[in-house]
Amino acid sequence: MQRELQPGNRIHRYVIEEVLGSGGFGVVYLAQHASLGYRVVIKEYLPNQIAHRVDGVVKPFMTDLADIYETALQQFKHECETLLTLEHDNIVYVYDCFYDSGTAYMVMHQEIGNTLWESYVQQVEIHNQPFSWQQISAVLPGVLSGLDYLHQQNLVHRDVKASNVFLRAGPVIHPILIDFGAVKVAGGYVSQQAQNTQSYAALEQEYNVFPIGPWTDIHALGVMIIELLTGHRPIKAFDRYKQSSPDGSDPILMLLEQVSHYSGNTIANALFYATQLQPEHRYQNISEFKAALPL
Repeated sequence: MQRELQPGNRIHRYVIEEVLGSGGFGVVYLAQHASLGYRVVIKEYLPNQIAHRVDGVVKPFMTDLADIYETALQQFKHECETLLTLEHDNIVYVYDCFYDSGTAYMVMHQEIGNTLWESYVQQVEIHNQPFSWQQISAVLPGVLSGLDYLHQQNLVHRDVKASNVFLRAGPVIHPILIDFGAVKVAGGYVSQQAQNTQSYAALEQEYNVFPIGPWTDIHALGVMIIELLTGHRPIKAFDRYKQSSPDGSDPILMLLEQVSHYSGNTIANALFYATQLQPEHRYQNISEFKAALPL
């Protein structure tokens, strides 16, 4: 049984050309508009743990999973419909959303380039060293601008990481925030259907200890920067919490010492406050974080 649509298959107004990627929550295709000829990227919701394709229609594996599937499908629809309302140079552009064959599809502009994570891995493989602050600081203004715009719309990305920052090919570095599968209105609490990457997720994303907000994305961005500067990913927030002590010790401090040594105290200090375990101790908005960084 084939999970993905195949080249030549038609869905809505588009003809599938190739599968670009497949993961736990869905499939991404390169497709062409059937009559106008332009290429797009289409994201199909197809969670492989609870659903499959039967005679061309996406269905949950069993009736007991129907409610779970429908709830998650509605979240995907919400992601797509939210992105349709956004217009910013550093946020992926979504043309359309449509619903067909038991599931939902998001139609996005085809970008040429690679992710920040792919660029990082390539550098490590070739030069055997992580990014410098100079390299990261060339990308950060666009990422900060995109997140600030998102937060101004009262939305939180909730899954900021290097693989969700796309670098458009060209003479000028142009980062674009992608994969809004976890996007949520700010001020709410975590839900059971929340999607995030645990290593970057803030404490409030694992437990209802504090509402999510801009400070949640700032934590993930801080973790991402620490990883790119040191070559080491901090342990997840809850494990840091368990290993921390009342005197202020925190496992992340060892990595911040490396940041301080190679990139300077100003950057290490900014990342210290960006990644605080307690949300109220972090920067509360992108403007505060940006002001603390030497950009």
